Amino acid sequence: MNYIITGLICSGKSTFLDIAKKKGFQIIKSDDLVNQLYKTKKIIESLEECFEMIEFRDSPKAKIKELFFKSIECKDKIEKIIHPIVHKILLEELNSKNNLFIELPPIKANYDLIKNNKSIFIDSDFQNRTNRFEMLENSDMTYFNKINSYQNDYKLIKECCDIIIFNNHNIDALNKYFEKDIIKS
Repeated sequence: MNYIITGLICSGKSTFLDIAKKKGFQIIKSDDLVNQLYKTKKIIESLEECFEMIEFRDSPKAKIKELFFKSIECKDKIEKIIHPIVHKILLEELNSKNNLFIELPPIKANYDLIKNNKSIFIDSDFQNRTNRFEMLENSDMTYFNKINSYQNDYKLIKECCDIIIFNNHNIDALNKYFEKDIIKS
C-alpha cells in the first residue's frame, strides 16, 4: 500500500516517515525532490526565463528561497514551474512501486494528488508545532510563520485524507498510530 503523508510545518511528518522507513517502506520527501530539481539545467533555464535579469546558476536554492518569500506572485511563478514536474515524478513512483510513503505539503496545488491516493494527515496544534520548530537549529520564526501562512488550505486537504493522526504527544504515540492504522489496515 502506498500513502501520501501531509500536515502542517512541524506536525511530525518527518518523524512519521522515519518510522515508516524503519518498518521497510520506501520514502520520498517532496522537499528533497524539489532540491534535486533546482540543480537541473531545465529548471534553471525555466526560472531564468520566468524571472528575467536574475541569475540562478551560482546559488539556485538561495535565490529561489529569496524569491519564494518575496511575494505571492513570485511563489506562484516558482510553483507553476516546479509542481507539474514534481507531480509527474510522484505519479510515476506511485504507479510503479508498492509500500511507498510520499511526503507532500498541504497546499491547494497538491489537492488532487492527495485526494486521489491513500493519504494520511499528521495533525498537531499550533503550540506543539511552534515548540518543535523552536528546537530546530537555526529556527527563524519568520520562516515558520510564512510557511504556516502558505499552508492555509490545510483544512481542505485534511478533509480529503483517509487517515488523520493527532500528534500532540511523542514518538511513542506516532508508533502506536502506525501499528494500528497502517500495519493492520
